[in-house]
Amino acid sequence: MKKVLILLFISSVLAGCSTKDDLIAEPEAIKKELSLSVKPGQIYTNNIDFEFEILDGNGGYTVSVSNDEDARATIEGNKVKVNLLRSTASVTVTDKDDQSASVVINSSAKSLIPSGYGIFIDNGTSYTMKDISFGEGGYTIEKIKGTSAEVVVVENDELKVIALKPGNSYYNIVDKRGTKAKFEVYVTTTYDLSSKNLEIAAINDQIISVIIKQGVGDWKIVGEQSYPIFKKLTMISKGDKDKKYDILNIATSENEAKGSITIPLQDKAGNTAYVTVNVR
Repeated sequence: MKKVLILLFISSVLAGCSTKDDLIAEPEAIKKELSLSVKPGQIYTNNIDFEFEILDGNGGYTVSVSNDEDARATIEGNKVKVNLLRSTASVTVTDKDDQSASVVINSSAKSLIPSGYGIFIDNGTSYTMKDISFGEGGYTIEKIKGTSAEVVVVENDELKVIALKPGNSYYNIVDKRGTKAKFEVYVTTTYDLSSKNLEIAAINDQIISVIIKQGVGDWKIVGEQSYPIFKKLTMISKGDKDKKYDILNIATSENEAKGSITIPLQDKAGNTAYVTVNVR
């Protein structure tokens, strides 16, 4: 009987020791520093695409671009691929431990240089633009605002512009990679000023040309030229012999300003005329 008691005592002591060992904590994993194959900061390239690698970190990598219109970025394994849509893009890599590293990629590629196109076209007419040459081709049209014109892509990446009514319309031309160029269409309205007074009905965000066919020329705008309903007033002198008349250009305000303003004019002989614009 005594032998049995001793064996039980030893067994319980061993069991107690085993429980203590189980309470010893595992050492914490060492956090690795996120490291890229390029130094964080400014990077310069001549290309439209750029790649770099994640050399070290804690896994679970994600990549983001500060502005989605600047570039597209993806991760394949430890390789980051950046497709540039503009000449500058800020790219950030983050691991699962919220460590991050950022680079700003600057490209001098010609196809990424900011481009912009515009056309002045008379109401009721159409025109095909054949000189669009930015990006990688394969254009599509993205409408921003305006209903004065219709723009479609035809053969050879040419743009056909159809003027529907007076006013200005704004678009982006988008190439097959997603690079964008601004495209503005100004459907103009032209009036002849053949007497002392002219009254014009207008809308916001419109360009109007008034051909002054009376007096002796060298017309000027008299007095105040800054009004809420106008974005800009410009007098274009006939200058050389090829232009018969002075032209008053009126750009109405892009905002919702409404009202009626009379613009007084005077030529070099002192003759006067008045153009009244009603923005409804």
